[in-house]
Amino acid sequence: MLYLRYLTVILTLSAAAMAQTFSSGSTGADGTLDLSAGDLTVVLPASGVLNYTTVNIPVGRTLTFQNNLTNTAVVVLAQGTVNVAGTINIQATGSAPGPGGFYGGAPGQPGLGPGGGQPVWTDTSIENGTWVGPLSLVPNIGGSGGGGISACVTANDAYGGHGGGAITIASSTSISMTGGILADPSNGIQVKNTGCNFPFNFTYGASGAIRLVSNAVSVSGNLSAAVARLEAPLGNVAYTGSGVAPVISPINPEIVPTKPPSLTILSIGGYPVPSYSGSSFSSIDLLLPNQMADPIPVVVQGTNLPVGSPVAVNFSGSPNATSTTANLAGTSATSTATVYISNLNRAAVSYLFVSATFDPTLIAQYVPQKGPNAVSKIELAAAIAQKTQYRFFRLDGSQVPFDRVSAQLRHALGF
Repeated sequence: MLYLRYLTVILTLSAAAMAQTFSSGSTGADGTLDLSAGDLTVVLPASGVLNYTTVNIPVGRTLTFQNNLTNTAVVVLAQGTVNVAGTINIQATGSAPGPGGFYGGAPGQPGLGPGGGQPVWTDTSIENGTWVGPLSLVPNIGGSGGGGISACVTANDAYGGHGGGAITIASSTSISMTGGILADPSNGIQVKNTGCNFPFNFTYGASGAIRLVSNAVSVSGNLSAAVARLEAPLGNVAYTGSGVAPVISPINPEIVPTKPPSLTILSIGGYPVPSYSGSSFSSIDLLLPNQMADPIPVVVQGTNLPVGSPVAVNFSGSPNATSTTANLAGTSATSTATVYISNLNRAAVSYLFVSATFDPTLIAQYVPQKGPNAVSKIELAAAIAQKTQYRFFRLDGSQVPFDRVSAQLRHALGF
């Protein structure tokens, strides 16, 4: 008999298509958000996602958020109505960007973020941050930081201003906003001045981004941001507000950032993969008939991977085994490829490993890649009884450590 062990990576599918009536996907786990009793600061969870039943911010009340450790953007999901008659404040402060925004540069250093301002070395130049991101606001990111100042031959130093935050609000019912959502940046902070002629033209961060998605959206309040989107079925958006002019569009059902790309083996030789595969080295995952003729088809499924990505199979325990390669076909949400393997060792256990590579611009085309840690290729590898492993490569083939990969790219990939 032919014994095979291999890893199956757990697959989580994002919504494949929008239903006739949009659903925010809120679980309601965070209950009702009601500021009738006073202002409120909500501590963002690690994911940045909040699941409410309904949201009510009366006139005169202000909702703010405490940034989490990775400073993700805010995602508010609601099962019922969202009423914003007061204020949602995701502005930067003197000490930190808004949630999802980026820090200003230290003295003589560029601002963080894809549109970070360059360092300022003269008394008259200004390098404010700019907002750079996908106009779909998927993923939704805040403003970039302003450039740090080191002028008058370092006699005057200042930090650049921080970027405003980013927020996505999605309701399964309706969103009404007569108040305001503020995603403004901060200006820089001086840290040294020895008296030379310095005009104190501190740099600013960039404003952030606002996205509202529901079956009906009505906005007569203030959208203070670099970019805003209002999404609802055709004819169900009413806008008479102020601030940045929003993009009005049909609903894009992708609200929460996508899960990281993944691979799974669906079947080998026509035999479906059991759900417990890859859970242990001590158990056989699939037993195939020894007389099964070569080549044996292996069907692989990709999730959140670019169509056309090449898929390959490697082996352990079968030194003479060979495999064809194939490209994923289908959609970026769900795609498949079939590779064919031959010459597996019929007298021992064999381990199969699947891998795929792709250009990051195929997923994160709006995320600029520059500097020594620019990523030109991403490789996914499935290892026995482990989570999917990711490797990031520079153009010269050297590997970029995960913590050196830009936060924007990691976020765009779903990390």
